[in-house]
Amino acid sequence: MKFGRRFQEEADQIQIVPLVDILFVTLFFFMVISSYSSIESQVDITLPTANSAVQSERSQGEIYINIRKDGGIVLNGREMNLDELQDVLKRVAELFPGGAIIVRGDREANLGKAISVLDCCRKADIWNVSFAALREEPQGGKPQ
Repeated sequence: MKFGRRFQEEADQIQIVPLVDILFVTLFFFMVISSYSSIESQVDITLPTANSAVQSERSQGEIYINIRKDGGIVLNGREMNLDELQDVLKRVAELFPGGAIIVRGDREANLGKAISVLDCCRKADIWNVSFAALREEPQGGKPQ
């Protein structure tokens, strides 16, 4: 009788298909993130300036609320009223507790509209709120 091995051990091989899948998922993720960040910056807003303004890196989970010069509120490329904003912020607070809200208001926008947006954040139990501003250029070419 011949007792031979039916199964031969295969040499360890790198599986290419899962690596390609991971590559495509990663590529898709970065494409979506980059298009989302460009949507927020395309809103026609002239940010106010401040001496103490600091350029910060965008972190995951930040939500930008844009207040236009005419008082319109834009969130994720969609114009909405205060009631719709309140509903969205409540859902965001439930799904992502501790998330950051950044208010980008036009320098000529009404302060009352910004206060209304802050009130919506408070009602949704969102306390991590900040305002966007550009760093003020030094006058006379001298650094401050």
